[in-house]
Amino acid sequence: MSNPMNRRQFLERAGRAALAGAAVPAIHAAAANEPAATQPALEWRNRQPGMAYTKLGRTNFMTSRVAFGAGGLFENTGGDARLLELAVERGVNYIDTARGYGRSEAVIGQFAKQHRDKLFVVSKARDIGWPKMTIRKGEDAKCAALFSEQLDKSLSSLGFEPVDCYMIQGAEHDWIVTMDALYNVFEKARKAGKVRYFGLATHTNVGPVCELAAQTKRYDVVMLSIHPGNAADLAPAIGKMRQAGIGVVSMKTGGKVRGDDFKDTFGGFFAGHNLTPHQKAFAWLLLRAQVDAFNSHMPNREILEENLAVPTLPLGKAELDAMENDLYAAYRGVCRHCGQCNAVCPNGVRPGDLLRCHAYRVHYREDAWAATALTECGGRESAARCRACGACSSRCPAGIDLPTFVGSLRA
Repeated sequence: MSNPMNRRQFLERAGRAALAGAAVPAIHAAAANEPAATQPALEWRNRQPGMAYTKLGRTNFMTSRVAFGAGGLFENTGGDARLLELAVERGVNYIDTARGYGRSEAVIGQFAKQHRDKLFVVSKARDIGWPKMTIRKGEDAKCAALFSEQLDKSLSSLGFEPVDCYMIQGAEHDWIVTMDALYNVFEKARKAGKVRYFGLATHTNVGPVCELAAQTKRYDVVMLSIHPGNAADLAPAIGKMRQAGIGVVSMKTGGKVRGDDFKDTFGGFFAGHNLTPHQKAFAWLLLRAQVDAFNSHMPNREILEENLAVPTLPLGKAELDAMENDLYAAYRGVCRHCGQCNAVCPNGVRPGDLLRCHAYRVHYREDAWAATALTECGGRESAARCRACGACSSRCPAGIDLPTFVGSLRA
């Protein structure tokens, strides 16, 4: 295994990645066969026989097909750093964190002191997007300065540089995605050896954001909210990103498929292909939605084991077809992250943002995280302005009763 790459080595290697897309291999494949004469060497970290890997777009990094979502290491949630160690022992190498995840970056930094050469670490700048957007259109210089400040704080918390990829968190506006000042400050940081790759994470207005990201040819990795209920809508945008050489990572796949009966269903999933609904969704995304890796929140051992079982499942076409029908039914009525409801309220309520806070509490089981997000996005004050006019529901393609949901937050 290679030694961790320091800043000098990074600067010598910067810019060598090929601008070429990659088709997603079968779920159980270790790697695609790349002609040595036309492709630069693949970058491997923490390669283990029990994990599947694929090339992450033009980065040429061989990512594990499951990413460790480190939000479970958020302050006061009780997240156990041992879960990160277990995931890496099993071959996970893509680690996702953010400035907004409390102590997560610091925990990863401590772990990286002994294991940096095993990890592809991705973090994200906050306050440029959801939940606490402090930038307005036209404030390009302020946005660039904030990104630079956030990156430096992340590097300080992590305790190493370069960070492999630094993203804009919660990108939903076209002027953010295409902002020259933002990209220029990233390029300056890359040349200084602080960061290797540029990315964004998008939870709202996902399709247009992803298409714009592909058009700019600036982004190396994009993480998007996707599940079987909205995958068909997002397929054209994903195709364009892959053609542009962008690595594609999924998130927010849980929807309502992980319910209160999770512990009852967990016990038997090792037997044959008796899969939980959540495993079915992840497997389907890897095999049929052109996703390189799925990022999943991993707050406990049960969910960690559930996720680690997915990448090497030898699923055939008949099984996938049957799963597909089940998944379409399970995801009927789940938020599609289109953002249409956020744009129509005469009183400025953004129901889509409030649904995300609900997901943190119900699907992630993270009460502290949900409460923090609800406070940062002004959720309760926003809900109090709702007059139940129904404008948001009339625009919702999933048919969600949004006024009733928003009303439940007033208490």
